[in-house]
Amino acid sequence: MKKLSINYALTILLFCLTLTSCMDDDDSSTPIPADSFSSLSDFVESQKPEAQTFTIDPTSDQVITGEDGVVIEIDAGAFTDENDDPITTPITVELKEYLDLKSMFEGNIQTVSNGQLLVTGGNFDLRFKDESGNEVNANPWSIHSKIPVATDISGYENSMQYYIGETTTVDGREVVNWNLGQAESWIEDGIFNILGVQQGLSNCDALYDMAEENPTQFEVTVSGVTDYNQTTVWMFVEDFPSIINIYSLNDSMDALTTYENSIPVGLNATLLAITIDENNYLKFGSLPITVAGDDTFNVNVAYGTTEDLSLLIDNILN
Repeated sequence: MKKLSINYALTILLFCLTLTSCMDDDDSSTPIPADSFSSLSDFVESQKPEAQTFTIDPTSDQVITGEDGVVIEIDAGAFTDENDDPITTPITVELKEYLDLKSMFEGNIQTVSNGQLLVTGGNFDLRFKDESGNEVNANPWSIHSKIPVATDISGYENSMQYYIGETTTVDGREVVNWNLGQAESWIEDGIFNILGVQQGLSNCDALYDMAEENPTQFEVTVSGVTDYNQTTVWMFVEDFPSIINIYSLNDSMDALTTYENSIPVGLNATLLAITIDENNYLKFGSLPITVAGDDTFNVNVAYGTTEDLSLLIDNILN
């Protein structure tokens, strides 16, 4: 009996040691349920779409159509080299389409003009390159674009204008600002036409009319964040198609803030906070808001993957 008891005890001890080892292994191998990025800028770059590319003969009239319906018509002889001589060798056209708020978020495209909200009908990024991959000169008046207005711009059909986007870096963040471009533009049968298209970002936009509104601003804090260098907040406007990126710090540097007098009181929107934590993991969360005036909103964030984030944005926009 003594021998049996010793063997039984040894068996139990061995089982316990094995179980403990397995539990330790499981604990140590359990990953944080989130994607990893070296910085907020790394995350932003990872979201940007690849350009659609087309090879054209610059000596004849050309028409290209993007996957989402943007049409670019190019006259023969539109391109010249650094000596202003006509280019006759093949040209590569690079096109990115941003016709809805989700694609604008993914492309890091904000719909703001010098701090003022824009009502957007969609935009695109257009580049022309030679066989060496260098951008070439393009005569804007030889380029005609057509944008299918994919967002609801009810009430702004007659005030949509051609804007060109400038990408700059502010507080270490890549941001887009829109200014009026010089071109002929008009809407016909739901298509926004631009004759005189510049290379780069082009937009079908109208300034949001705040004539009868009370302008205000608001601040946003994000749960668990004290240093906002790796944090940004997007605002998806529900009342009209517009999306802005809130990245400026307030005076006390403990919250992000919109521009003064840039937000109408009563605006309905959803805030989307995104942060990269100290261990380089992605965290995000959303908050529906109605602006009352000089508000401070707090957005709770949790770990997640970019696939989770994409689903969240779909829910926000649907």
